[in-house]
Amino acid sequence: MGAFFTAILLKIVKLATWLGSLAVAAFAAAWLLGTDLGCWLVEGLLKMTQTALNGLPGTDAFAAMNPAQYISGMPPDLVNMIGLVRVGESLAIILAAILIKLTLQVIPFTRLGS
Repeated sequence: MGAFFTAILLKIVKLATWLGSLAVAAFAAAWLLGTDLGCWLVEGLLKMTQTALNGLPGTDAFAAMNPAQYISGMPPDLVNMIGLVRVGESLAIILAAILIKLTLQVIPFTRLGS
């Protein structure tokens, strides 16, 4: 009689183990489906934004913000001096510092008195 109950309990343990592994596999599949769904939604939003931006009239609206067109109109001696003094690199460093400061201002608990 003891062997019968042992066999029944062994079957119940195997069923519980199988159900547990099934639950883990179902959770993993649902997690992957959720992350894929999130990526799909972000990709759709970005495609809609790109379509909207491509449909804007006057794509040359930002052409006036290109500093290369102004440098090409300067005398060659001035352009050489600007290159020797490294004005472009210094402006890039200053803009990076401003961007980092603004980014840190957005993050909570990092406003260290500024």
